[in-house]
Amino acid sequence: MKPEIKIALRYIFSKHQFNFITIINFLSLIGITIGVASLIIVLSIFNAFQTIAIDQIVGFDPHIIINKTSDEELKSTIRKISNIQTVAAVEEMRIVSLSNNTARVVNFLSIDTSDKDYLENIRSSMIMGTVTNYGISNIPKILIGAALADALHVLVGDTINLTTAKDIEASLIGMTIPHFERVVVSGIYKSNIKDYDYNYIFSLYKIFINNQPSHLSKYYIKLHNLNKIDKTVSQIKEIYPELEIQTWKDLNKEYYGVMKFEKMATTFVLGLILLVAIFNVFASLVMTVLEKKKDIAILRAIGAADQSIRKIYFFDGAIIGLIGSVAGGLLGLFMCYLQTEYKIFSIDASKYILDAIPVEVHLIDVFMTVIFSMLLSFIVTIYPSYRASKLSIVESLREE
Repeated sequence: MKPEIKIALRYIFSKHQFNFITIINFLSLIGITIGVASLIIVLSIFNAFQTIAIDQIVGFDPHIIINKTSDEELKSTIRKISNIQTVAAVEEMRIVSLSNNTARVVNFLSIDTSDKDYLENIRSSMIMGTVTNYGISNIPKILIGAALADALHVLVGDTINLTTAKDIEASLIGMTIPHFERVVVSGIYKSNIKDYDYNYIFSLYKIFINNQPSHLSKYYIKLHNLNKIDKTVSQIKEIYPELEIQTWKDLNKEYYGVMKFEKMATTFVLGLILLVAIFNVFASLVMTVLEKKKDIAILRAIGAADQSIRKIYFFDGAIIGLIGSVAGGLLGLFMCYLQTEYKIFSIDASKYILDAIPVEVHLIDVFMTVIFSMLLSFIVTIYPSYRASKLSIVESLREE
């Protein structure tokens, strides 16, 4: 073992005395460990909640939306891109739904029958009925959200009347009865997303209310790998540069921005704990230099070079940072493992969609947190080690 490391270890883990500086070193070590572990745990929790939130959103939102053009080959061309899972031609319009003397304005999405696979994404959220139970009779079938079903007081098999605001306005002006399209509820889903559960109706039937086709015609696209969405958009743009393309991030820009901001803000606040612990390392090194003036003077007197003196105090802080960072990383991973396997921190599953606080460890987060902590520990050793190497032998011995 190098003499510099041996001396640094003696300063940190003194066998013969337990003074104030030793306490500061110990507290610094504990602080770094807790700081790193806390960052890893919190980042893992945020990763899990973000994944759950995205799954909830994109489970119903299309990953990519394209405003449809007159090019009939567009759908078949896009489907050839490897990451494309489904492409659905969608007619969208705002309608008024009426049932049991209750009216609600909702979004009606009519999906082309040949693209019925697109609705398979809703299957996991069905609580009543089925997704593909169409064609039982000539009456069009629809899927509605649980909140909308509750508001309209309907169940699977009940009928709803659909019309448009324009038709209602025309009937009021002309003193006539509005034209209603009668549909039957084929299934009820619950997405836990208020906007969808309350404001959306899906159907494989092209419904023309009062001979008015929908005014919005789009392609809704689902991907195999959501992480490659930017690459997929670029591939589509290469083929059709004139297309107007939106992604789920564009559709949920505010929500996605809030998630990112919350993660950044929490990381910053918890990072302050780590910075305080690192500052304690700096303070303990400065105090060690002042306390060990005599030792430094003797080392200089017997021929120790300035570089050797600097190494002693560099290793002093680096060892504390290294042990604390690695221990914090292991502690954070261990706590995440316990939560994943044994659900130590559980929550009421009857009120929430989860039975325990979720964690999702990203190794890049663990690696970056540990490296950042170690790097800061190394940086704060620069000034104390430099100051120690510049102490005067004569003045140090005279003060002692």
